[in-house]
Amino acid sequence: MPYSRRDLLMLAGHLGLAGAVLPRRALAAPDRPISFLEAGFAPVHDELDVKDLIVRGEVPRQIAGAYLRNGPNPAYPPISYTYPFDGDGMVHAVTFADGKASYRNRFVTTAGLRADRRAGRTIYGSLLAPVPPDARFVPPDGDPSPIKNVANTNVVRHAGRILTIYESNLPYEITSTLETKGRYDFAGKLSGGMTAHPKIDPASGEMLMFRYSLRPPFLVYRVVDPSGAIVCDVSIETGASFMVHDFSFTTNHVVFFLCPVVLDLAAARAGEPLLSWQPERGTRIAVMRRDGTGDVKWFTDDAFFVFHFMNAHEAQGRITVDYVQHGAFFTAPGAPPCLWRAVLDLGAGSIKRTQLDDRESEFPRVDPAQEGLANRYGWLPVRLKGNHPGTFGAIVRYDLQAGRSAVHEFGPDREVGEPVFVPRPDPRPGGRSEGDGWIMTYVYDRTTDGSVLAILDAVDIDKPPVAEIVMPRRVPHGLHGNWLPA
Repeated sequence: MPYSRRDLLMLAGHLGLAGAVLPRRALAAPDRPISFLEAGFAPVHDELDVKDLIVRGEVPRQIAGAYLRNGPNPAYPPISYTYPFDGDGMVHAVTFADGKASYRNRFVTTAGLRADRRAGRTIYGSLLAPVPPDARFVPPDGDPSPIKNVANTNVVRHAGRILTIYESNLPYEITSTLETKGRYDFAGKLSGGMTAHPKIDPASGEMLMFRYSLRPPFLVYRVVDPSGAIVCDVSIETGASFMVHDFSFTTNHVVFFLCPVVLDLAAARAGEPLLSWQPERGTRIAVMRRDGTGDVKWFTDDAFFVFHFMNAHEAQGRITVDYVQHGAFFTAPGAPPCLWRAVLDLGAGSIKRTQLDDRESEFPRVDPAQEGLANRYGWLPVRLKGNHPGTFGAIVRYDLQAGRSAVHEFGPDREVGEPVFVPRPDPRPGGRSEGDGWIMTYVYDRTTDGSVLAILDAVDIDKPPVAEIVMPRRVPHGLHGNWLPA
């Protein structure tokens, strides 16, 4: 969501916006402790390198590579804080080789973080309550705008580059040892932001991505070839600026859900919220060919909101999309997020939505080999009775073909994050079946204020963990990550 300098200066004066967008517990000021700066969400400030971590159980020797996960981690006490949009990016990496595990964590050293370090304090506000930074501390290559690029939402590897992503600005490239190399603009072809949820097609090696903007063109779709070059750049006419956090793809198509969360500069200049929930618009769904050719096919439905998609596939003129549906955005009451399915009939122009589960959930994942294809299995963290606000206590494995699920509950006062699938290596082409591998997720224990990385059998997820890697200290709750095979 790239901003012009004029937009940013306008936003800097619009300090009441945050209260109109998120619940109070997500907003922080120094005189008012907030849950998203406490307990499992509290930041850590040390950068560690620890080898031969303690293992409960046994790490399968076939696991070779690194699990990298990004998330908000304010380096200094914030002026204001809107979780999960704010907080300096910190990448945590657990690397596996020969049945052993090591841990390393590093801040993403953005220009904004370097400015804060010069000042010895944070000089930026939050995304929704921005503060113009003191120009004395902004480095020559820094961004003088009041919105800091925190590079905190996801970390992906493509074409040999590891990118940390924050959708309102350019990604930052890091090394395999987590050192920051700097902003990355795809050889000058990316001037604004990119989605924090790019999709890598396991068959073609392409990376599909998009960005949304406050100004026309409001939505731009791009394709990056396996070498890392942008080879497709297509604008999609949406008529307004919608908040679009994630999308899905199939063998031939990409699918965008334009839920009615609208960004309106004119309203903001008039003192109204920049970002508002407008359910009277309903939800519009755009389907277009992956190569950017042809017309966009549009579908309309009632209002709902989506942060994250599990997967999509197409067959016999229909596209099936599995996703986590919120009844409304944060500003309005609505049904809690649960797993849903939408079937789009390309010929009839019709849509049918079905709720697949009634457990509150988020952060869905699949076996990466099935992305864009029909998948049998999917994994999500779910809330349990007694879980603290904003946390999950179990991982569910769905069998979408059989309509069944299995659950791994981690016990009282233990909180889990996004599940990431680790495939079991198989030297035979096509030799590995779907779901043959492990699930990794960080688990925070409120009673000890410590963390482990749990390794679960991906299919038999209700069995005891294969192993738990004891972290040298608490790993804060984060957002998204990925498995990088050796």
